[in-house]
Amino acid sequence: MEPGYRVYRVELADGSLKEGFLVSEDEKAIVFRAVGLPDERIARDQIRGGKYLKRSLMPEGLLEAFSEKEVSDLFSYLMSLK
Repeated sequence: MEPGYRVYRVELADGSLKEGFLVSEDEKAIVFRAVGLPDERIARDQIRGGKYLKRSLMPEGLLEAFSEKEVSDLFSYLMSLK
């Protein structure tokens, strides 16, 4: 799995969890990106822990619902976006 697509889980000091992407980090904070939301800077003192999960945000079996032609059309479209 490409590192940029791995799910990062942050546990906050209040016990809540967030899952998304770890954009960057330094000694004072991390920058976290949740799907569909703007990037969020979270101070280290608000973080209880964080770790990468062994799964992607992409749902498994996503292409199984498509016919071979639909998969081919989808990949052709995505390649055209370069």
